[in-house]
Amino acid sequence: MHLWLRITPVLVFLPTTLLAGGIPKPVTFTITNDVGFGNEVCVLGPHPALGGNDPLKAIKLTWSTGNVWRGQVALPDGETLAYKFIRRSFATSNWPTATATDLTPTNTIQVPDHPAPPWKGKTIFLHSSWNNANLFWRNLTMGETNWTTTPMQWVGAGRPGVSGEKLFRVDAVSSPGSELEFVFNNGAGTWTNAPAPPSGTATGAAPAVPVPYQGLAGPYNFRTRLDIFFVQDGQVFNYRPPATLSAPQIITTNVGSTVTNVPGRPVSIYLPRGYTQNTWKKYPVIYFHDGQNVFFPGSGFGTWDADRIANHEISQGRMREAILVAIPNGNGYGSDRLYEYLPDGDTITNYAGLGLNFTGRASLYLKWILDNLTPTLDFNFRTFGISPADTLTAGSSMGGLISDYIGSQRPDRFGAVGIFSPAYWAGTNYANRSFTNQPVRRYLYMGTAESSGGQSSSNVYWQDCLNAYNRYLAVNEAVNRDLVFEGGAGGAHNEGNWSRRLPSFYAFALDPRLEANPLAAELFPPDLSVQSVDTATGQINLRLLAFYGYQNRLQASADLQSWSTNPISSAENFWDPVDVPVIGITGNRAFWRVDSTPAGTSTRN
Repeated sequence: MHLWLRITPVLVFLPTTLLAGGIPKPVTFTITNDVGFGNEVCVLGPHPALGGNDPLKAIKLTWSTGNVWRGQVALPDGETLAYKFIRRSFATSNWPTATATDLTPTNTIQVPDHPAPPWKGKTIFLHSSWNNANLFWRNLTMGETNWTTTPMQWVGAGRPGVSGEKLFRVDAVSSPGSELEFVFNNGAGTWTNAPAPPSGTATGAAPAVPVPYQGLAGPYNFRTRLDIFFVQDGQVFNYRPPATLSAPQIITTNVGSTVTNVPGRPVSIYLPRGYTQNTWKKYPVIYFHDGQNVFFPGSGFGTWDADRIANHEISQGRMREAILVAIPNGNGYGSDRLYEYLPDGDTITNYAGLGLNFTGRASLYLKWILDNLTPTLDFNFRTFGISPADTLTAGSSMGGLISDYIGSQRPDRFGAVGIFSPAYWAGTNYANRSFTNQPVRRYLYMGTAESSGGQSSSNVYWQDCLNAYNRYLAVNEAVNRDLVFEGGAGGAHNEGNWSRRLPSFYAFALDPRLEANPLAAELFPPDLSVQSVDTATGQINLRLLAFYGYQNRLQASADLQSWSTNPISSAENFWDPVDVPVIGITGNRAFWRVDSTPAGTSTRN
């Protein structure tokens, strides 16, 4: 897409803020209070980013000398939010039922502003055979309980070959950045709801319905935080989808090894919906450890159900379309997870009382991933290559430990990690290392009833995970943006509990707003504006409202015939103003345009 401007010596200024859009802005909370041993200080408020008034979801702060409790929390821009500090016990024995005691009255905080998006609310497209269509919706972020009916406009024909289908559109619904719950109706008693969660036949320890969706009953509602999206056949897209989509698929391939003591092995690779048709698109990749338990039906230990959960969360606009890679371990091909997942410098002595000793070789396992596995994926599939924002890793127990290790050792390659029930007890030297602030998003989960063959104490598991959270918070990692901790009341050390948390991890680590949104860019092209002109020096200051996930290039010309091209900055948030100084312009006219290309555009089928 291109935008051309003819420059005249006129000063043009745009307002910096029009409407809040949900851009996360770090805010520091601090309180000095001696709350007694075993108690913690949290910040709590009605907004979902501050726990939604649920003490179990309150944001825990970290302690420092002098009984100073502190933490950064990313909150939606431009909002005035109510909060208070509370005290509660975090002991495993009473954490789920601990009474929260207010330490302060309710206060308010003003979150810094961010320039608004070019849209006033949400824009939604729908393919339907109805003659009339309405959107029936409410804003979950604002805590709305009442529903609103908004008519949709018939704007064109549906898909070629689909008899009687029409295209409907609605604009300026709800507010940017909010979580929208919605369904559709035709005004005559017929409704279109979201599809039911996935289900199948229970197999071994794998359930018929994935754990996160058990107990839910229809009719089901759509729910997403996307602002500009398309709904077709019950699925949500941030681009105009092809008429038909290939189904998600899992393939298995063998990956060899050039690394001593780390054998090659077969890996299973999940490809998302539409991979066959969307040849223009590249995909982020999550590398899962203990891969034999990751996809349905898993092994004798059960399954994470990572594939079926991804199918559903992607279809509802709550997760980016992604490639998932399950890396197994097993003596059948000579690997041993206790060697591979244990950080260098740590040892396990007399494991489970069996007289088995292990010395960490995680650096070799990481080397195999970087030297053998990721090149295999990057060569054979449409990945983003070495982009850390699009390369993730996740695992549980020892797999959680190695995930944390990989993120801390190579933040230049892995930009997000899922750390489920981490076995920090096995890697005490690693857990007690010097922490630094890194550009890595970390999701931490721990249950209150964890135990394993190597560590039977749930309190050790719980406290070790809290200690890691505290130390990441202490180096200014911002909760909700860089760091999330979720505790599981009664959560045991098993695949079912890790499966239960996958939608939260997916939403945080693969937020669909953190990728190029071709539909938004099509409807609201990035705006290039003149901020100031100095006719004496030829200095001109331009400003681009850039969208996340796009590579931007400024093209300049004096005659509209020949153009020079220079790269300019990309957006770091969902959208960002990018200042572009142009120096030394001569003559009485100049032209500029911006070429914005999705970073996920692929040239390889």
